[in-house]
Amino acid sequence: MARFKHLEIYQQSYKFTREIYRIKMKLPKTLRYDLGEKTLSSALKINRGIVVANGSKEKVKVLLQISLEIETLWIFTRMMFDFQGISRGEFEVISELFSGLSKQNSSWLKWSRDQAKK
Repeated sequence: MARFKHLEIYQQSYKFTREIYRIKMKLPKTLRYDLGEKTLSSALKINRGIVVANGSKEKVKVLLQISLEIETLWIFTRMMFDFQGISRGEFEVISELFSGLSKQNSSWLKWSRDQAKK
């Protein structure tokens, strides 16, 4: 069984998902059950994708899916901010976590592509 808990990207993703869950629980009802639920679901897909990618021989395909999910999640998060479901401070915390998560995924994707060429 592949070990994933030690991966920096997994740790970033887990922190991010925890933060999204915390935020979802305090969103107004008008946002909680649609945008909040979709945001949490998307964050959980990223966590699952990281576990799958780590155990897969063909990581590139999975990591590309994670990249798309990260982009989707960014849209959801921006919408929560624009609709005043989260504060500027919360948005900044999430943005910082996003940045780390995106960089980790990009680096892993680049490494996986290089490995696939060999």
